[in-house]
Amino acid sequence: MKKLITLFAGICLAFSLLSCGGKIDTSGWITNLEDAKKAAAKENKKIFLFFSEDEGDKRSEELKNKLFNTKEFIETYTEKYVLVNLDYSESRFDNNHEGLQRDMRIFRAYDVPGTPHFLILSAEGYVIYKLAFDDGADLDTARVTFGAAEDTIKAFDELLEKTKKGTKEEKMAAINEIVDKTESQVLLHLAPLNKLYLSLDKNNETEFYTKHLFLLTNAKACELFFDNEPEKASEEFVKLSKNKILKDEERQEALYTAGYLLSLGGSEDLRKILSYFQEAYDIAPESEAAMVLKQYITQIKMLIDGEGDVSKEQ
Repeated sequence: MKKLITLFAGICLAFSLLSCGGKIDTSGWITNLEDAKKAAAKENKKIFLFFSEDEGDKRSEELKNKLFNTKEFIETYTEKYVLVNLDYSESRFDNNHEGLQRDMRIFRAYDVPGTPHFLILSAEGYVIYKLAFDDGADLDTARVTFGAAEDTIKAFDELLEKTKKGTKEEKMAAINEIVDKTESQVLLHLAPLNKLYLSLDKNNETEFYTKHLFLLTNAKACELFFDNEPEKASEEFVKLSKNKILKDEERQEALYTAGYLLSLGGSEDLRKILSYFQEAYDIAPESEAAMVLKQYITQIKMLIDGEGDVSKEQ
């Protein structure tokens, strides 16, 4: 339960996804991640994703001027990477700039804490490595920074290759290892691998089937949450709770998450949230999570009482 809570804890309501054509800015950096994924797949490259705030973040500005926009950097790193820069300057918000809503969705989906922020992605958009550049970074220090990621990238590539060409057992083991090595906040990007695992374990013969079922449900719910649809996101976990494969504590977790998402999304339907928490509690009142659920139930009942609507509580 803690891992799923973490996945949603930092999420704010997002804008709807807008479609727009990809562009390459004057420095040679692509400014559309979807176009970058296509290019990376075609050219067998990784993606270097740079989140910046050109007008309000001096570090972003200095890194661009002194390193990233230099001819030497671009020529060196376009051999292995598709370079992507997403700018979150305030003027884009003021002018509702083309592609802003799309880029805000990406910002949230990759759990970006602030700018500048740097990620190495696979062509599929899976997070492989998080980079850090010090103030005053130059081409020499960039070589060291990228060099430190090489072993991780190589290991990731080997695992990803096994998910495509290994035996059934090798595929499932590789998927599990990729999931375990990925930070919880960005696990939603691994939804295609979760789907693959479930297709390989159709009869629920491994102990990890429900883990991938939860992760896939979470990915769907995240997409809906990003689209400002917390009710529909919550419903994904309600549907999951009805799956007969789940054990009692897993059903409890699913219903708890359904109520949690409604609350996180700002729902005013306290009774619906209460019903999910109460049903979750009743499923397994002796579980480790039951005590927390009981506290939430008490708090929500107090809120309902405060609205002067006690008569409807039952």
